[in-house]
Amino acid sequence: MAKENDLFGGPGLKADLSPMIDLVFLLLIFFMVAANIITFPKDPNIIIPVASDSKVPTLVEGRIVINVYVDGTVKDVEGNTLSIPDLRQRISTARATNPNTRLHLRAHKAVPYKHIQTVSRASAEAGVPTVIFSTYQTSN
Repeated sequence: MAKENDLFGGPGLKADLSPMIDLVFLLLIFFMVAANIITFPKDPNIIIPVASDSKVPTLVEGRIVINVYVDGTVKDVEGNTLSIPDLRQRISTARATNPNTRLHLRAHKAVPYKHIQTVSRASAEAGVPTVIFSTYQTSN
């Protein structure tokens, strides 16, 4: 009859690693799901500009994500078109519930500045002067 050896080469109990492997897989699934909750849908029609000095903001909570297209159309992340008064109302409502609200502006790289200025001004008028501009970071 063969005897089982423990980790140190002597007789003893054999360690069952299957519960630990199950736990590792559960943690992996948890973090994958949690990482997807933090992200927001990105519109593939918006080509984000590249900036050499861009920084990734650390605080994600309290953002209102707005997409601005080349023709000046303003949409939310669900794809709903917003007029400037609607945008101002949405921002002021969000600010009333969270005073740390910031505008996350995803503008196409070919958008004329006047459209960005209009959206930024509407945000400031609604009480949210902080605007985060989406850019791709270069490796320089």
